[in-house]
Amino acid sequence: MTTGRNRWVLLSVSVALAGGLVTATGSTGATTTAVTAAPAAHRSVEVAADAPSPQPTGMSADAKQYLTYVLDLLQDKSLDRHRIDWAQVRREAFAQAAGARTTADTYDAIDLAVQALDNPHTFFMRPEQAAAMDPSAEAPGATGSPPVPRGHLVGQQIGYVSLPPTDKIPGYARAGAQVVRTLDASRPCGWIVDLREDTGGAIWPQLDVLAPLLGDGRLGAFVYADGKQISWELNKGQLSIGGDVMPKDYPPDLETGESGIEDYVTHNAYVLHRPRPPVAVLTGPETASAGEATLIAFRGRPESRTFGLPTAGLATGNGTYPLSDGALLILTETADLDRTGRRYTNTPIAPDERVDFTDRDVVRGAGDPVIDAARKWLESRPACRP
Repeated sequence: MTTGRNRWVLLSVSVALAGGLVTATGSTGATTTAVTAAPAAHRSVEVAADAPSPQPTGMSADAKQYLTYVLDLLQDKSLDRHRIDWAQVRREAFAQAAGARTTADTYDAIDLAVQALDNPHTFFMRPEQAAAMDPSAEAPGATGSPPVPRGHLVGQQIGYVSLPPTDKIPGYARAGAQVVRTLDASRPCGWIVDLREDTGGAIWPQLDVLAPLLGDGRLGAFVYADGKQISWELNKGQLSIGGDVMPKDYPPDLETGESGIEDYVTHNAYVLHRPRPPVAVLTGPETASAGEATLIAFRGRPESRTFGLPTAGLATGNGTYPLSDGALLILTETADLDRTGRRYTNTPIAPDERVDFTDRDVVRGAGDPVIDAARKWLESRPACRP
């Protein structure tokens, strides 16, 4: 990162699964896994010396600086940067922005550059869109509490936990951790983790909820275009990212102006009555971004198997870059790795066992063919046999 401290959390941004349309709310689409945040003002970014920005035509100094800064970010940090002809992208962007007097006059040029990346998890948000996705703001007409993890027993010996997206972060991990503790009082022999409605958000509260099921050790990693890896690890309930332990309450960032988050993770060190159980993970086309990263944390774990339908195909980590006029660049910077080193990007992740289902199956619960298939497998495992 160029300046400031790493922010391994935070923003949830909705992206419609069909067509990549940016929206302001999270009810119908996928949400990003935010990797880092950047400064709000224009800062210098190191880029390749062979791709200077063309001389602008009739642009103001502010417009030129703004567009150059965004192009520098794309070229320096994008996961896709090595396959792009940046000289051509810059020529086309500055041609599009010819005569720009304000930063807003460069937005179409930025859209053009983002489209050149051809990455469904990267996009540029106008100020009004960025303001609407503030995770601390309630949507107009919203009532009740935001969704948190829920669970119940399936039969007498299977624990079931369903994770919604982390659109509202405070309290999510604490509520989910309590669900796991409550179910474990019945000493289940196996567990179902349902990610079919998990369109994403922030991965760390989700991993905190599931820490007793995941077990200690390396869970996965982010990998950058240059091959650098930032590992996700779990040790007695404490998640660490690149060696830095995730704090329970995330402090505010005075440099970027981002507010803090209370009750972000719980350091969930709870130990199951029956440790290292078999786990069935359920996925579908709405399992996206942070939801896919949560799935990846189980890939390679002993006694784990996935059921359902392929995921959305947004298994990448994004950097969030607030710009000086309130706009926001969401930039895919990393691919995901599982604990075995297998790499995942923007391709749907197929389940181990395909089981078709409908939205109605997920809502009604009883008779859900995916839960039935998962239960059958779990009950066949040594931990669940008499």
